[in-house]
Formats: sequence, structure tokens, C-alpha cells
Amino acid sequence: MIRQQPPSPPISRTDCGIAALIWLTALALYIRTLAPSLLWGDMAEFQTLSYTLGMTHPSGYMTHIFIGKLFTLIPIRDIAWRVNLMSAFFGALAVANVYLITRLHGGWRAAGMCASALLALLEGFWWRALIAESYAPAAGFLSTIWLFVLLWDKTTRWQFLFFAGMLGGLSVGIHSTVVMTAASVMLFMLIRARTKSAWLGAAAGALIGAALTFAAFLYLDHNDPPSSVYNTVYRPALDLYGLSQSQFDAPLERLFAIFPAEHFWSYYFSATEEEIRFRLGEYVSFFSNGSAALIVAGMISLLARRHWHEGLYPLVSFLLVWGLGVTVAFSIYREFYVPAAVFVAVWLGAGASAALDGADWLARKIPLRGSLTRTFVVGIVSLGLVILPLYGARADLHLAIEKGYTSFIQRDHIYPIFAPDKAVKDAAKLLNKIPENAILFTDWDKLYSYVYTAEIVAGREDISLHEYLFLPDGSLPRATIAYIEANIDSRPIYFTIMIEELNELYSVTQAGESLFLIERK
Repeated sequence: MIRQQPPSPPISRTDCGIAALIWLTALALYIRTLAPSLLWGDMAEFQTLSYTLGMTHPSGYMTHIFIGKLFTLIPIRDIAWRVNLMSAFFGALAVANVYLITRLHGGWRAAGMCASALLALLEGFWWRALIAESYAPAAGFLSTIWLFVLLWDKTTRWQFLFFAGMLGGLSVGIHSTVVMTAASVMLFMLIRARTKSAWLGAAAGALIGAALTFAAFLYLDHNDPPSSVYNTVYRPALDLYGLSQSQFDAPLERLFAIFPAEHFWSYYFSATEEEIRFRLGEYVSFFSNGSAALIVAGMISLLARRHWHEGLYPLVSFLLVWGLGVTVAFSIYREFYVPAAVFVAVWLGAGASAALDGADWLARKIPLRGSLTRTFVVGIVSLGLVILPLYGARADLHLAIEKGYTSFIQRDHIYPIFAPDKAVKDAAKLLNKIPENAILFTDWDKLYSYVYTAEIVAGREDISLHEYLFLPDGSLPRATIAYIEANIDSRPIYFTIMIEELNELYSVTQAGESLFLIERK
């Protein structure tokens, strides 16, 4: 009797080792250039609320906040740096996953390394792996889901779909771009899934992930610290959102406020034609001619092979995510390119594999002279492919290793290189001018740098900090005026901007640079 050999694993131990090394290398690079402390805007919000466990701006980012909380427990540097580290971790994970995905598509190891290097060093991806934002975690989740789906396809083990589904459910609290790729998962399963266990596994995982996300929402909603967006933004301006106090006093009501009912597809093609044309040209300029050729070749090769459905997955997901970035009216459209870059990198890996297949075929067909061998020819091509993205980023790699920053960090002012504590110092300078039990209204960009400094650094929980908002006609929301009226006789109230309407209603005194005290006339 012939003993049947157990099936070989879809990913070898060598590939797992290479992927781990890629992850460590990318993580080391990102840590070397990581934003060193507190930032501003959404980044400061994530840095603050990951520590205080409060609700963020829409769409809540509950999973992100809880994972961020785990990073705040790492006993290194300050809280803000630790939350920045979360992006570096997941960015490096996406880079390593690209190598494994390329291998699962039958790609050469050198091609997988080339693909990973492209993603790791792509300027837009690199700098968003250095700050406390949701885009690098989105890329990490998105790539892991794709990896699990491919592992299921290679092994038919439903457990992989279970974990893919669970990550998909959890990604509702990470970023909408990950959720959008569920269309690719469904299409892939419609083509490939033939057993109930596959569908049940995926559904069970998705339900558990979604339930955990909802549980995270309920906890953050109940915890409701002063730093929560409920208190810093919503409650002092409810009428701006078309809400009354009675429409914001239950968890489900607040859930629908955080998760707007508008369909995401309504944002597609909301930008002008001129802007869309500009973005298309701009996006092409991100890649060298050689990389662009490999990306196009890889896209075609994945669709042209016998397992064409493997090429359909990245195409559908890319068009959904990247297409939103190109056509949406948002000014921060480039952020959508970060998760979409995962698909581009895998296409480059597939194109590099096709190039290596061609080199191998030529080496077999063309008579070689002297010491030239097939191994030498393929080795030279492999080395050239791996060097291609490294060479393109050589200047930034040199700066990163030697100085700890890059040219794009300087150019885009991602963080102040020579003043790492600037956000904290600027916030402390203003907060020192504010007496106990005060209320401060400021703009969104500075709001959470003030909240972080007041609550986490200085321990000043007596100050109430809010974003000042305006109705479409430029006037303050009625809820804001009511909030001022309810507190003006018992608490000092300050604005960091001079508003003409306040000057009409109250006595306004300049209390410092960009600081105005509001009192009754």
C-alpha cells in the first residue's frame, strides 16, 4: 500500500522567516523615523483617546482605540509616542504580508522582497506609518484579511475564513476602506466556496468581529470621559448636527450620530473633473517608469492565469478604495492611497515574478558561454528587482539611518524635527494662562493637543475643552450659546479666536496672544 504524503503547507518555514525579517526591518525603519511625541488634529485625538478610552470623531474607530490602549501600556517613552508606534507596527505588518501574498500567488521570493520594499518605502505609505492615524492599521488589517482568504483558497480550511471574517468585523472600528474590501471577499467566495463550512466559518467570524466592535462602542460610550468627542465637540453644538439633547441621550442615538446614515458611494465622483484629472496624473507620478511597468504587467498576469479569480480580488478592492481617493471631494484624499498601496505592491510583485519567469525561460533557451549559468542570470535579475525600490528611496534611506528623519518629513512638516515637544510646550504655554475651572473653545487642529497636555501631562481635569463650530450662515450654534449662558456666571470662558457674534453678545477681553475672555456686559 502506498502511504499518502501529507499536503505541504502553502507557506514554507523559510518564507515565514523571511516575512518576519521583513517585518522587523520595516518596523526598525519606521521606529527610527517615528514621530517623537504629541501631534495635532486627528493624530492628537487618537493619542489622547487611546489612553482615556473615549469616543472619537466619526466613525468612532472603536477597535483602533482599544488596540491603541494596548500600545499605551508599553513602558517606553511617552503616551503619544506609544500610540504612534501602533501605526509603525501595522504598517510593517502590511509590508510583511505583501511578501507572503506574493508567494501565495506563486511569485518568486525575490519578487516578494521587491514588492515589500516598494510598499515600505513608498513615500505616502511610509509617512503615514509614523503618526497616530488609522491608515497604516487599515493596511495591516486589509492585508491580513487578504492573506487569510488566500490561505483558505490554498488549503480549504474554513478556519482561515473564520479569522478573515472576524478581522473584517473588527475592521468596522478601524477604517471604512477595510470594510469596502468585503466586496472582494464576497466575490472571491462566490467563485470558489463550495462548502457550507466555508460560508459558516466566514459568517461566524464576521458576526463575532462585529459584536466585539459593538461591545467596544458600548464601553467607550459608557466610559464617556471629558476627552470624548461627545463632550469636546457634540454636546456644546448639537443643533449643528440636527440633534436635540433628547436625541443624543441614548447609546443607539449616539451610535447613529457617530455612524452617519449617508451611503459611502455618494462620495464617489464628488470632486470636480479638473481635480480628478489632476489626481490621476499625480498618482502616476508616484512611481518610476520601471515600477509602473511591473505593476501593469503584474495586474495583467494575475488576471490572465488559470486562477484568474486571484487577480479579481485586488482589482475590485483597489478600484473601490483608490477610486474613492481619486474622485472624492475631501481635501485629504491621499490618505485613501495608503491601504490601496497594498494591492499595488502585490501587482508589482506579480510583475517582478513574470520578469523572473521570462529571465529563467531565456536562460534555458539561449546557449550561454563560459561561466554564465541560468542561476547567475536569474540571480542578477533578482538582485536588480530588489534594488529597484531601494535605489529609488536611497536619499531618504540615507537620511533616515543617519539623521532619523526623511526629506518628506521635512517638506510636509509631518512633525517638528528639531522641536519634538513643540505641541506639548505650545499647549502648556496657553493653558498656563487659563485659571482653574475654565472653559476653552479652540479649533480642531489644536483641540486634542490641549486636551492631551491638560489631562495626561498636567493633570488639569478642571478645564473643559471644546471645538468652536459654526452654522452654515457663520453664526454659532444655539447649543453653544446655551452652553455659554449656563456657565458664564460661574466659570471663566475663553476662545482662541475673535468671533464678531460674541462681541455683540458679551464683553470680550484679549487675555493673551490668540486668547479672548468672554464675560457678561
